[in-house]
Amino acid sequence: MKNISIFEIIFTLFAFFAWSRAILRYRESKISNKDLLLWTAIWFGMVTIISIPGKADYIARVFGVRNGAEFMFFIAISILFYSVYRLYVKANEAERQITNLVRQLALQGRKKNKLP
Repeated sequence: MKNISIFEIIFTLFAFFAWSRAILRYRESKISNKDLLLWTAIWFGMVTIISIPGKADYIARVFGVRNGAEFMFFIAISILFYSVYRLYVKANEAERQITNLVRQLALQGRKKNKLP
């Protein structure tokens, strides 16, 4: 029987907490099905890799990385960069929508102030 480390326990608890937050956001319709599936896969995959000894090293070797820790670091950085990219795109879209709304409101206000 495998000894479970304190790291595995803490990480697994954190992963389930983070996953529960994703489920809560999904139920509140704040994230899509696709986002929930993505976060479910990420957290389930991380818990699986952490809880099976040597699994991260094996996966790392398949992808040509020296060890599991480096592989997990590369994956984490990639996920963070992708998340920043998505936030950037959403912020630009929100800015564009706000600009259009302000233009429309300004034009409506201008029409109301004109004499007939």
